[in-house]
Amino acid sequence: MRRTWLWMPLIISLFASTAALSEEAKPAHADFTPEQIQFFENKVAPLLTKHCNECHSADSRKVEGGLILDNRASILAGGDSGPAVEPGSLDESILIEAVRYDEFGYQMPPKGKMSDEEIAIFEKWVADGMADPRGGEAITYVEKDPRDFWSFKHPQRHDPPQVKQADWPHSGVDNFILAKQEEKGLSPSPAADKQVLVRRLYFDLTGLPPTKEQIDAYVNDQDPKATEKLVDQLLASPHFGERWARHWLDVARYADTKGYVFQEDRAYAGAYKYRDWVVASLNADLPFNKFVQQQLAADRLPEAEQHLEALGYLTLGRRFLNRKHDILDDRIDVVSRGFLGLTVACARCHDHKFDPISQADYYSMYGVLNSTKEETPEGMPPILHDEKPHNVRIFKRGQPGNHGEVAKRQFLSVLTEEDKPMPLTDGSGRLQLARAIASTDNPLTARVFVNRVWGHLFGEGLVTTPSDFGVQGELPSHPELLDDMAVEFMQDGWSVKRLIRRLVLTATYQQASADRAECRAIDPTNIFLWRMNRRRLDFEASRDSLLVATGSLDETIGGPAVDITANPSPPRRTIYGHVDRQNLPGMFRTFDFAGPDSHCPVRPETSVPQQALFMLNSSFVLNQAEKLARDSANIADPRQRITQLYQQALGRNPSEEELTLAAKFVSNAPADPKPATPWLYGYGSRDAETGKVDKFTPYSHVSVDGKTWQADAELPNKVAGWSSLKANGGHPGGLKAAAIRRWVAPVAGEVSIEGTLRHKKKEGDGVFVSIIGPAGPVGNWKGHNSSPPTNVASVAVKQGDVIDFVCESGDSIAHDSFEWTVNLVMRGDQVRAWNSASDFNTQRPVDAWTQLSQVLLVSNEFHFVD
Repeated sequence: MRRTWLWMPLIISLFASTAALSEEAKPAHADFTPEQIQFFENKVAPLLTKHCNECHSADSRKVEGGLILDNRASILAGGDSGPAVEPGSLDESILIEAVRYDEFGYQMPPKGKMSDEEIAIFEKWVADGMADPRGGEAITYVEKDPRDFWSFKHPQRHDPPQVKQADWPHSGVDNFILAKQEEKGLSPSPAADKQVLVRRLYFDLTGLPPTKEQIDAYVNDQDPKATEKLVDQLLASPHFGERWARHWLDVARYADTKGYVFQEDRAYAGAYKYRDWVVASLNADLPFNKFVQQQLAADRLPEAEQHLEALGYLTLGRRFLNRKHDILDDRIDVVSRGFLGLTVACARCHDHKFDPISQADYYSMYGVLNSTKEETPEGMPPILHDEKPHNVRIFKRGQPGNHGEVAKRQFLSVLTEEDKPMPLTDGSGRLQLARAIASTDNPLTARVFVNRVWGHLFGEGLVTTPSDFGVQGELPSHPELLDDMAVEFMQDGWSVKRLIRRLVLTATYQQASADRAECRAIDPTNIFLWRMNRRRLDFEASRDSLLVATGSLDETIGGPAVDITANPSPPRRTIYGHVDRQNLPGMFRTFDFAGPDSHCPVRPETSVPQQALFMLNSSFVLNQAEKLARDSANIADPRQRITQLYQQALGRNPSEEELTLAAKFVSNAPADPKPATPWLYGYGSRDAETGKVDKFTPYSHVSVDGKTWQADAELPNKVAGWSSLKANGGHPGGLKAAAIRRWVAPVAGEVSIEGTLRHKKKEGDGVFVSIIGPAGPVGNWKGHNSSPPTNVASVAVKQGDVIDFVCESGDSIAHDSFEWTVNLVMRGDQVRAWNSASDFNTQRPVDAWTQLSQVLLVSNEFHFVD
């Protein structure tokens, strides 16, 4: 009996092995219905490719958790945590736990939970037995050399693929695009109309809209090379450098200030010199490899080639209260992500979790940048020069006081030959670093930059993570095309202008942007470019277009930054606007401006109510609308005047229907528009002797949310401090900037006033309010953590007289927010009443022609590329 027991495990093991062998001998799909196999092919396989294969395929550089999902046997074998699926059982399948994002278990994919529909597909697949026609034994993973990852291999030229629709391509680029489309069952869109294409080219190459005359000149040019001529003209324009410099300034995290610092000037007085150098370099088509070298090591180049202002790329970052380690970390980040598309800064505290970048790599670069001294010449951005070069020790866990081994100054190990490090020992090593980054032997730099250019022209890069070409980044949609363009870019002398020229002359770029339902069903996000992406103007192009439409744009190139939030706003191009890193104006944030605190790979794209409210309420927009209307006021014929407005704003003539509607609108509007209510809102001061308001200045701005009148775009501001009014109260700005709500009597009569002042703070010294009638003050009250009534029995007024409701600060303007709503009642033949809160209005009266102009200037047609 005992012997039998000893042999039982062996018998069971042999039986199990025989069963397993028998099972493996069967075709993988033998036990599944055709419907189950089809479900896998149509539903499951695409999700595995989309969400899982990057980290769980034998082709992955590193398989996470040892789990391979390439066939059924590998899934059943599982990884470090055991079998991934128990066929037929959802609760016992780790894969289902992971995709459901179980609170206490695995959560996959790591970049974000799948949709409920996608999770349901996996659940049905597992519940039905996990049909999988992919045969073969379980695959054992063998870790690969990091250099085998696509972005670390040297790019190669590729012959353009053969295509069926051979008459469509304009160049080899188009062959690559069309071949992918044909493979996916897609087809390209028709060519865009010339009226659309000319606008697209102007915006992409100069950031400015074409005038009606410029559009007509291109449309009427019958020369087969008309597009090439126009492209060459735009590339030669000084506005080209302004447009493309702004793209680069996002990469460089450019700002005119340091951010929060203590007891020092927050301004980089000469920051604009770096910005102007970028503009000039792009206009001169400085080869990109030299563009890189200047920004990293201009001080080490021959004197004839030195442009020290270019060092602003390194030095104009955030100052982090002048903490050296954080400043150097920021510089490592802007160098590695900006030029190489690698997140080297992730290795500050430990080896990179995903990419082959060690802590030693990080501190090698740290040592290079730390072997420099910074100075700020007058009128220049801060510059660098080498001091005594030295290596640093690795900071264990990123802690400066916890030293590890010495990190020799050398180039990133993954970008050099194995076991042959590239030392960076000439001075600080910055010039060697710059040359290594800008070398044709570097597999990343050209790819990264070409991809950035593609993204600006087509709306999205071939790699949609333009500053992360590592394992966590997205794979290129057209890898052979990207490689081919990168090599051609280098062979063509690293010329940025010639690269852009090649791309805008492709049939791919010149496609129409109209939707096509049959293609959208196959490729809903337009990865394979079956149409041109329709794009909204960015902040700079939108504001600049408003100035161009009204003939206001100051085309001066370069110079110190200006405050474009001022009222009136300087008519300089937006690239010359002052960028305050610590207090970025709300207008910038509202329109998705690049955050200047760190390197910005891609700007966010949002559609929020604040954008529409700005277009409706902004004094800048309204000023442009008034100017557009005013410039056409000498045209007597309304239809001709409407036509001129359309030509200036939209670059075209109105249709007959648009002309008729606009003419009807202006003819039915009152000639002398009145305010919607008898209330005015402003700031000013009182005469010390009479107590009456001796200076009243209407507020010129409405807040982005459309709820507050104020003296400038931001609160506080240099014009009137915190002075502001909203429906139920506001805030004074000191004795010379009291908040004043003015009521203008629409008729004569006796007015009674009732109200309550509310000040809710114990801090500060409270606020002082006055009601001032035509003859002078009729009541004065103080509110300090109190709610005094503010009633006046009677005030006699004639039509047009004013009653001012004035709120002033005491010695302190801190904690002076107040609430004050008043009711005015006039009794006579009929009772009339006004309420300061319910009557509150943030619209200033404008005539019909200004309203029509504003409609054109805020339309989608105006603010979209095509």
